[in-house]
Amino acid sequence: MVAEDRATYEGRSRQRRDRIVELHRQGLKGYEIARELSVSTGLVSIRLKEARSAGVDLTPYAAAGEEGEQNKAGASHERRPTGRR
Repeated sequence: MVAEDRATYEGRSRQRRDRIVELHRQGLKGYEIARELSVSTGLVSIRLKEARSAGVDLTPYAAAGEEGEQNKAGASHERRPTGRR
């Protein structure tokens, strides 16, 4: 058996780590990411923990238009009369 070139391995590893972070930001759970990438849930957990330690932003993306709709709903709710004075 011949070992894989170190640079090739590190490149694939970096791509997988970036994909794990991307899927997490899209809102997938750890077990869903693991299933998608055919890796263990433990590996997903470790990579996300490493990303957090490295200061990577893991904030989930807002669904398209979701944030604007929430702001509109909140604003209209605040303007509704309560019937109390």
